[in-house]
Amino acid sequence: MEAAPEAGDAPNGQLAARPDTHLQLTAPALPARPALQPLPDYRGPRIPDASLRSMAITTNPNLVKLRMLILTAGMKDYSLGTARDMLEHAGIPFDVVDATVTALTEETLIDPANGAGRYQGVILTSNALLYQGPAGLASALEPNEWSLLWQYEKTYRVRQVALYTYPSYWPEDYGLRSDGTASDSADVTPAGGQTVTAGLRSGAVIPVRDAWNYPASVAPQSEWAGLSSVQPVLVSAGNPARVFAATSVGTDGREKMALTMSHNEFFLHSQLLEDPVVQWVTRGLYLGNYQRYNQLDVDDWFLPNDHYDAATGDIRPDAFRMSARDALAVRDQQTALQSTYDVARAFRFAMVFNGGGANINAPVSCDPAAPSVDPLTSVSRCLAGTFDWVNHTRDHLYMDFISYSGAYQQIANNRNIGSKLGLVMSKRGLVTGDMSGLGYYNPAGDGDKTNYGLEASNTAFLRAAVDANVAYVASNHSVDGQWDPGCSACGVRHPLNRAILLVPRWPTNIFYYATTPEEITASYNRVYGPGGTRAYWDHALSYQEILDKESDLAVSHMLSGAPFPHYMHTANLREHTPGRSVASDWMNAVLTKYSQYSSLTLNTLTWDQLGTFVQRRTSYAKSSTSAVWNRAARTLTITSQNGGTVYLTGLNGNGTKYVSRNIRTWDFSPNQSLTVQTP
Repeated sequence: MEAAPEAGDAPNGQLAARPDTHLQLTAPALPARPALQPLPDYRGPRIPDASLRSMAITTNPNLVKLRMLILTAGMKDYSLGTARDMLEHAGIPFDVVDATVTALTEETLIDPANGAGRYQGVILTSNALLYQGPAGLASALEPNEWSLLWQYEKTYRVRQVALYTYPSYWPEDYGLRSDGTASDSADVTPAGGQTVTAGLRSGAVIPVRDAWNYPASVAPQSEWAGLSSVQPVLVSAGNPARVFAATSVGTDGREKMALTMSHNEFFLHSQLLEDPVVQWVTRGLYLGNYQRYNQLDVDDWFLPNDHYDAATGDIRPDAFRMSARDALAVRDQQTALQSTYDVARAFRFAMVFNGGGANINAPVSCDPAAPSVDPLTSVSRCLAGTFDWVNHTRDHLYMDFISYSGAYQQIANNRNIGSKLGLVMSKRGLVTGDMSGLGYYNPAGDGDKTNYGLEASNTAFLRAAVDANVAYVASNHSVDGQWDPGCSACGVRHPLNRAILLVPRWPTNIFYYATTPEEITASYNRVYGPGGTRAYWDHALSYQEILDKESDLAVSHMLSGAPFPHYMHTANLREHTPGRSVASDWMNAVLTKYSQYSSLTLNTLTWDQLGTFVQRRTSYAKSSTSAVWNRAARTLTITSQNGGTVYLTGLNGNGTKYVSRNIRTWDFSPNQSLTVQTP
């Protein structure tokens, strides 16, 4: 196909015009947290001794399926969201059984066809599964169901986690006793040297806020009921230290973990504990893949940005263009971030560029003061391999109503300009201007947008993108339909052109037109401060307070294991103070907060790598994969019903290393099975 004449070679560094970029807002705080209920010191009827129970179904204790069971006392149970998230974020298959409406039977737990255990681990949303029944407070499991569950765990060597535990001895003993107090606030830290809390920073102080918790102590061994050992894994500071989580081993060999604080999916402590709990309850072997990511896109490189006047509140169109010195400073800020934070050694900015603002006649130069028709273009050529360069179209034109040929030229010509400049690019990814073309637009062009849905996307643009060899298009995580609420790490296949995979990006409240802390503070408070257009806070926030609130959101995204980028704009790259930009201030705040809690590495992918990973993770989510572990034969048989990518964590052999974990990956055909050896 013949492309339009090359652009980007305007004389005298003249900049191409483009439509205004509009603010993409996101909630300034995490979603509202539901009210949480305290746990009573409930004493139910005596549980039959599990060791005396015989199972009617023939068991095969050496066969266990790699699948998890969540037992809950109602679908509105306050810990259910956390239990779901900790498994879904890792891609682990699971079932939820509401014990208030569904009886727990042997067939729930054991496959009668071959005697295999259906679950490799059990998560209780609370230790006693209490709910308000017709006759008052009751356990959702009858005594014989508790006995059955324990017998299953013993027979199949299955670990159990109780997410919210009252430290007593009913329905069974975890070796903990309440000190008679409850609180909605505590600080806890990992007990030294515990593999259960692997990934948490040594000495980290984890804030438990707005959540009922029950400080506990380990009961004297003489008081233990059916236990052979108890090991605290989360404790409070002070003397005496109080226990907030412990593992225990029963005299029957069963292994249990009890956490004495309440949870929901928006609590920081719940998010931080997701991965350690999963690693423990699965013994580190599971279908799925959990890693963490740190991606930051910066849009509009080469183009001017609007500029905010902190004194008047006015926004001046195209009044700021980053300088060559700003560009070199960003390189140095990136290096400083890599060296300062051990979790971010691989971090690189993704520079989302518009070649219409460049001048291909500018020579390569690493000196911002050197003569050039456009110093920014010259320095960008010097930095060609420093960042991941991503196609943002030639002129940032909206794709909502553009013709096929116009869209193709914008995409292909921009890639050609990047090649002429020598930029090391991700060539299969595309970020459109304002993430346009996807059914979220204003019919007038500028102004507030309406979400008409992906079915209202511009099909001419989609065809042009595919013909220009684009496979991955950025979408907006704040727009319904442009992300998958059922899969935290999945992309969305475009319903009108399935050759396009949408990769959602997270907006920030680092507004696109702000270049300094003063401009950020003034603009933010004009929106979210008292009397603002979307008033939220009870006082005007300082710059540090804004960074604190914004880093809360970003760290929450990182802890989910989703790989999606946050995004900013080149105005945010202005070197407002030597060695600092608003973008690097934000990233420092995020990494400082993350690093104080976690030592797990943060991956940074190029956009081509990102698109490939999201495509494979989406394929895995739709694959309907199952696996049966034969402990005696030391084999694992994996079957994919629908075919696609399959991830398995914890098996030795060729694979991807993430910290101490080995992640194996295969591509399956529908109904294909594979048997591999296990240790």
